[in-house]
Amino acid sequence: MKTKKKYGLFSVLLVILLIVVVATYFIDGRDGSVSYLAIGDVFLNYVQSIYYFFDTIIFILVVGGLYGALNKSSSYKKLVTDIAGKMKEREKLFVVVSTIVFALLASLTGLNVILLIFIPFVVSIILLLGFDKLVALSSTVVAVLVGFIGGIFITFRDASNQYATSYTTFDKLVGLDSNYGNIFPKILLLVIAIGLLIFYTLKHIKKIEDGEIKNELSNNDVFFVEPRDKSGKKVKVDYSKKKSWPIMVMGVILLVLLVLGFMPWNSLFGIEVFNDFHTWLTELTIPKFNLFGHKFSEYPVFTSLISANFSAFGEWGSLGTYMMAVVLIALFIFILKFVSRVKFSELMDGFIYGVKKMVPAVMIVMLAYTVLVCVYNNGMVETIISSALDSFGDNVIIGALIAMVGGILHVDVYYTVAGVFTPIVTGLSEEANLSVYAVMFQSLYGLVQIIGPTSLLLIVGLSYLEVPYSKWLKYIWRFILMLLIVILIVLMIVSLL
Repeated sequence: MKTKKKYGLFSVLLVILLIVVVATYFIDGRDGSVSYLAIGDVFLNYVQSIYYFFDTIIFILVVGGLYGALNKSSSYKKLVTDIAGKMKEREKLFVVVSTIVFALLASLTGLNVILLIFIPFVVSIILLLGFDKLVALSSTVVAVLVGFIGGIFITFRDASNQYATSYTTFDKLVGLDSNYGNIFPKILLLVIAIGLLIFYTLKHIKKIEDGEIKNELSNNDVFFVEPRDKSGKKVKVDYSKKKSWPIMVMGVILLVLLVLGFMPWNSLFGIEVFNDFHTWLTELTIPKFNLFGHKFSEYPVFTSLISANFSAFGEWGSLGTYMMAVVLIALFIFILKFVSRVKFSELMDGFIYGVKKMVPAVMIVMLAYTVLVCVYNNGMVETIISSALDSFGDNVIIGALIAMVGGILHVDVYYTVAGVFTPIVTGLSEEANLSVYAVMFQSLYGLVQIIGPTSLLLIVGLSYLEVPYSKWLKYIWRFILMLLIVILIVLMIVSLL
């Protein structure tokens, strides 16, 4: 029974992959001819997904390792249990605040995947407060994706050039002067979606309190920071001598650095101060003086005291990589050893354990990426889009359906924009519809990520918390339906403006 739960999502992705393979025998590819996708190519694409998205896979594994290491720290356990203890009698308030904070962070920074670093921390507190796994997922993963739906600063690499390092938004990509042209519908979507999510989550909690549904807590020991004996019973531990504030400070600094590093300040706002500072810093030299007849300033190691390979703030994601986040996590763990006074060997044991716990999630993520590689390389979605535009013209409803299907088939937002959004807007004849399509695509992509089996954040959340995909669908479908209605109403408003 446990195996069935664990691999439910994997099975759904296999079915999607099979449908894609069959579809390639009937739908023309990008070159205008039927391009069959052989079974052998599917296996090769699975392996290739490791190569194409190596940084994402490493990032997910390292996040698991981070919390495996943190669980070796008594200071971290004290921090989590103290927060949970202080929120007793105010449990629902914590859920509400968590939802709002994650949604706002996602909306204002666009760092959806990066926020995965902080999700297990909040999940641990929510579970300690006695809420079930569905509440934990709603207040973190879904909150982030709701922030994407109403995202004010959602950025991605310029899809018009595969090798571009500059970042753009849905609005700028369609030729709108700035991101602020659609700011009203985005804020409207954000406020309504957050309110709807809070209402939906609290209603679920109320049903548990009334005994209408069962409260299922996770038995995942990576999230349960309370000490337990071999039988699973709680063990009282005195944390009074432990200091938790250094870890909290480290966490805040980590968040600030991630926002500074990954937010594309230059391409989004035209702010060049970080690039100018980086140039000045990397060109620092030791003053000229001679030692044994040698001028120190002549040696490259002294010409650039700070490695230029460390990009400026705002440029960390310019190559579409999360490796700078991995570097910061490694530094966090290194400092954790001294702050928590934990043996390095214990931290490494915890790190390795956390990585192992994340492997099932990574295996499923790789399958989702395999779907992307198969679809994008074949190009049949572009053929479908071209045929739809020829048959229906600038039809927002058809565009919305294509956007939703395309969102399911493309786990990565860059490839979704390149393989779905760009072909749609390129074929539009009415420029007045560009603003509508920008809001539509962003909101519907976020909506699909809440329920779609190829959603990276959802895959990690469901797999790590061991929530069956069928249970998630049964829980979330009403929220998706209500949110879809809200999005359609907002799109109607935008089309009339």
